[in-house]
Amino acid sequence: MKIKRSTLIISLMLALFLMQPLAAAASTASEAKQDWLDAKQQSLEVQEIHREAKVAWAADQTPENDQAVVDTGKDALNAALDEVESWLLWKSLEAEENPQIPEDLKQSISDDVDNNLQKIDELRGDVDAVETRLELGLTSLKMVGKYLELLTDVARNSGNVWVHVADEKADTVEHFESILREAAEDMDDNEAIIEKLDMAKVELQSARDNIDRAEAEYEQVVVPGTPLIKFSNGNNYLRIAKGNLISSHGHLNQAYNMIRAGGK
Repeated sequence: MKIKRSTLIISLMLALFLMQPLAAAASTASEAKQDWLDAKQQSLEVQEIHREAKVAWAADQTPENDQAVVDTGKDALNAALDEVESWLLWKSLEAEENPQIPEDLKQSISDDVDNNLQKIDELRGDVDAVETRLELGLTSLKMVGKYLELLTDVARNSGNVWVHVADEKADTVEHFESILREAAEDMDDNEAIIEKLDMAKVELQSARDNIDRAEAEYEQVVVPGTPLIKFSNGNNYLRIAKGNLISSHGHLNQAYNMIRAGGK
């Protein structure tokens, strides 16, 4: 009996031990955002220490002050990587918790986050290997390039999320248009109503065309290339699509009011 009891206790302790990493990783988006804000503040503080070290070296270029620039610079780079890592984890959880984002897009965002987290791990190795001020500068430059790649992924994913939301809005407008058209077709003297519905349908189709154009532009937000231009183009097409949807909705409202008034 004692053996069975001790075995049970050991099993429970082992289970609790194995669950600890899972519990630590099971953060919510709001908690992850706070982690990012904390990391951001820490990064600002470490950067200030590095700036002070550079000022001290400029005033007195001793080997000790030179080493202080290297050491504080490495701390600043690692803090920056911590900030980016926590930001990526926040955005990943934010997308995961958003019920409006489809599973395939969530997976794409997750894959991009994992890819960028691997880049961060590689950069940590580069930072650890820094021994001189020259190597510190070269590593900083490399980090800028990787940061551009990260922003490119984020911009593409953001665009794809906006496209998905715009598609859903267009589906809603189309649904109401079909309901109103069905009601109008059973009415006498419905020509004016049908005309309004046709105008709504034209605007809706223009919206869908512009949403498709936006999606095509966002898919070209990659490095190498012109990611900022493509992202801007996508935003412009979505802005036009928004105007199309607003116009379509206005025509539907007019048709609805005419139906309520008996076709007048």
